[in-house]
Formats: sequence, structure tokens, C-alpha cells
Amino acid sequence: MLKGLTRWLSRKYAARKMAQGDVHTAFKLWSIAVACGDDSSETRRNLALAQTRLQSGMAEPMPLEQPAAGEEPPFAQLLQDAFNTSQANADPARPARLMLRSGGDSFDALYLMNVLGARPGRTDEAIAIIADALWRNPGSAETHTLLGACAWERLGPAVESLRDRVTREKSGEISPLGLLPLPETSASEQYQCAVQYAQRQYADLLSRPPLAGTRVRESRGKLRIGYLSADYHEHPTSFLLAEVIERHDRKRFEIFAYSCGPDSAIPMRRRMQAAFDAFHEIRPLSHEEAAQKILGDRIDILVDLNGYTTNGRPEILALRPAPVQVSWLGYPGTLGHPRLADYLIGDPIVSPLTHAALYGENLALLPSCFQPNDRQRVIGAAPHRTAAGLPAQGFVFCCFNQSYKITPAMFDLWCRLLTEVSGSVLWLLGESDTVQRNLQREALRRGVVPDRLIFAPRVTYAEHLARFQLADLFLDTLPFNAGATGSDALWAGVPMVTCSGEAFAARMATSLLNGAGLPELVTHSLQEYEALVLRLATGGTQHSAIRTKLARNRDTCPLFDSERFTLDLERLFRRMWQGYRAGSPQPITLSAHDD
Repeated sequence: MLKGLTRWLSRKYAARKMAQGDVHTAFKLWSIAVACGDDSSETRRNLALAQTRLQSGMAEPMPLEQPAAGEEPPFAQLLQDAFNTSQANADPARPARLMLRSGGDSFDALYLMNVLGARPGRTDEAIAIIADALWRNPGSAETHTLLGACAWERLGPAVESLRDRVTREKSGEISPLGLLPLPETSASEQYQCAVQYAQRQYADLLSRPPLAGTRVRESRGKLRIGYLSADYHEHPTSFLLAEVIERHDRKRFEIFAYSCGPDSAIPMRRRMQAAFDAFHEIRPLSHEEAAQKILGDRIDILVDLNGYTTNGRPEILALRPAPVQVSWLGYPGTLGHPRLADYLIGDPIVSPLTHAALYGENLALLPSCFQPNDRQRVIGAAPHRTAAGLPAQGFVFCCFNQSYKITPAMFDLWCRLLTEVSGSVLWLLGESDTVQRNLQREALRRGVVPDRLIFAPRVTYAEHLARFQLADLFLDTLPFNAGATGSDALWAGVPMVTCSGEAFAARMATSLLNGAGLPELVTHSLQEYEALVLRLATGGTQHSAIRTKLARNRDTCPLFDSERFTLDLERLFRRMWQGYRAGSPQPITLSAHDD
């Protein structure tokens, strides 16, 4: 947990400061990461680079500044107290104190929350201190942290403060990703947040002339497609996308990868590298250097697979290195500015044209589901229930969505189902001890004994798919649906019930179920959702019939037809290029029978 957070810290802030020429601040941020236990070669390499650049202007890099007496603001003091409280019983070999400045919607609370989760000590006390600080000084990253820890006591006031900042157009520091799982926010508020964020964060880059110029580019024999992503490794994006890249028609397209994420020798990384015609590492490059690389490769259509997710590089999009830019797959929502992306790829269910006003991009709609799938995923034999930590008997409700997608209202509903269905259990991801402890406490408050919650440990992807088969029914979350996890469930033969909402993220599972030929598992209110789940869990033949239908559909349904999906995606790319050449990109809706 700490390692992932320090990656977020260094790339989101230190790397940005480095690219802006603020080497001193970048050095401080990477130093904080190292001081808190990040010994990764990547962070130390970046720290050394910052030190080298600093030495061109000073003999020695400056140490981390300590705030002057009386200068520390209350919010930062609370965060510092939280850190120090957590160190009461910690390893004495590690640094015992950390002084941090903070202000506005900063990274500090999120960072310290993850430090607390990675160290021994009196973390409950520290979490209480941080929760109080977040309630009075909320930001989307911090609210996301409360959701991720399932620490819901102070969530309501923090959410209301975020919504107020969006309404007052004061949300330029709030990452749009942080609003997606909040049930109280509307699709319109999510759009406004994205607009304000893009304008605030990338104003300078967006004001520059586009690198690709304004003169219409001539067509060549093949369209050159570039895929920009930080997730060419063991990540849901690669698990979904790999076969599509392999299936691209090389007679019509040249396919380039631009990787801004971690490098490794794992099998999925090697598979992705082999799938592309050219695979370029741009992680060490600044945003401008990376954009110049893409421009130099004469990419016609640049497809961003990250958006505002971890390690994304929207700054590259803001520089406009390609004449056509597309947002797809990684971020389930609008980027908020038409210069970042001309198009957002969706489908008639997840992003209908009637919702066009909620997007800064033109909608480009595939005829079936927006999400690809890899039919080469092998599912081994399911383990025995007891080997997976499950009881030998009883109905298994399952939700392997990440914990930040679980809301109090959703958990209320699930606990009622556990009460209604005798002997049933709820199978969840065991993301951290904090999450498990908080959810067990919340279950007890709702009259459910904690051992009715079963927490699945982290395993390999293949092992995860194999154990998935033990679930009887997948319970989706609202307002942030299952995406790749929903596909995993259906591929493993596990029916899924969802509740469809308004925003893109709240409609993903509806699209998946329609693509799998199971629209009867889509509901439109939480009351309807609860009633359907209860019928399936107690109705005997209805559940088995749905499971049989899913098994029958799996090999023929559009959701898992990788060949058809790739052909549709390529038709969409050609339509985008035609729109560009005509001088006016317009919304695109493909039918299943378009040429």
C-alpha cells in the first residue's frame, strides 16, 4: 500500500514539478518518499537525477525544510500529529517524526493514511485524527482515502464540502476521479469538476499552439494508431486489451505503444511488447519530450488509456501531439476539455447521445459494449471452497470491486441480504487489515456477525479467475460499477446483478450485461436490485437457469467476441479520421452493420 502511494506521490507531484523546472520541490517530494521507507530503484533514481540537476546551481541540495515556530497551519499540524501517533509502537529503526507543510487540496492526508496502513502502531487513533482533519479540509484524494478504508463516519460532511466547491467553481484542485464513487454527486457535477480541473491544472499547456499544427494532415496508406498507457503490465487494462492489439489489421493500421508506467519482465508485459509494431518507453521523458516523440512518429490517432487514473499523463494530451486524440477504457468519464480528447469511446448504453452535454469530448459509440475482452484468458479448475476460505455450504454473494466503490448504502443492502438468506456469506477483497476491520465493525452495527464476511487474499490473476467460479452471485456497486472485474465475473460464469445510474461509471455493468445477453440482471433502483438478488438467492431454479444461460452465451455473445470488437474499433478509427479530414469532428454512432 505504501509503495503504491509513494509512486502516486512522486509521479503525480514530483514528476510534474520536475517537468515544470521546479527541481528543488521535486527533490523535496522524492526525499519524503525515501524518508518514509520507499527504497525502490525508481524513486532513488529520480532523487539522484534531481540532486544532479540541483548541483548545477548549488554545491549541495537543500535538506527538507522544517517549518518555523508558529508557522505550521492547523491542518498540517493535525497530519503531523497523526503520523507521530502512529509511530508510538513502530520500528525504532525507521524515522520517528515527519514535518510536512500542506495547503488546499494536497497529497498529505492521502500519503499519511497509507503510511499508517503500512506500519505497526496505534493506527486507529491516527486515523481518527486524520478523519477530523479531512472533515474540515476535504479534497477528493482524501475523501477517496476515507472510502478506500471504508471509514465512513465522517464521509458525509466531506462529500458535501466537495459538492459545494464544485457548485462554487472552486474545484480546480479536486481530481475528477475522486468524485466518481460518491453516491451524492450527479453526472453534471462530475462533468463540472472535470471542466474546472482541466482548466486549472493544464491552462498553460492548453493555451499553447497544438504541436500537431492546424493544417490538415494528408492520409497515408496506413493509419498510425498510438496507445498511451501506464498500465502495460499485470493490470486490468492490459488483461482486457491484449487480444485487440494482437488482432489489429496490419494491412490498414500501424500500432504504436507509448508506455509511461513501470517496466518489468512479467508475462503480460512481454505479451504487450510483442503485440505492438513499436513499443516506446516514455516514462523517463518529460511531458514535452514525450509529446515530441509522438509527434515525430507521425501518429494519426492517439488513444489515451489512463485519463485521470494513476500515473496518467494528461499533460501530453494537452500539448496535442496528434491530429486526433481519443479517451478510452482506463478512465470512465470525461476529461473535461475538448483539446485533451476529440472523442470518448463508449456505446449506446454507457454513454448515450442523449447524455452528450455531460462530456467535453464528442461521443464515439461502438455498436455493442465499449469494453474489450481477451478470450485467451484461461480459467483453471476451481479450488475447493474451504481452500478459498469459504464455508463448505451456503450461498456465496461476492463483490471483488475495490473497497472505495463500496458505499454505506450499498453495504446496508448487502447486510440485509445476509440477514434474509440463511447461511450465506459475503466474499470481498481483503485489501488491507484496516478495510477488513472497518467492514467487520460496520457489519456488526447492522446486526451481522463479522464472520459472515470472507476476505479473499491477493493471488495471481489466473488463481483469481479460478476461485471466482466458487461465487454464486456477483453484487455490483453503485455509483461506480464493476468494469474489468465485471467481465472477469461473467467470463468465470458468475451472474452479476447491477443497478444502472446516470454517469458513465454507473452504467458500465449495464453495458456488460447487455453484451453478455443478460439484460434481465439490470435494475434501475436499489429496491429493485435488492429484490432481484433475494429472488435469485432463494428461488432455486431461477438462479441455476441464469447461470446456464450465461454459460451458453459466453462463447457467442458480443461481449466476448474479440474479433468482432476489433473490427468495430477499427471502423470507428476510420470514421474519426474521415471526420478530421472533413475539418469538423462530429459524434459517431456505429451500427452493427456499418461497413
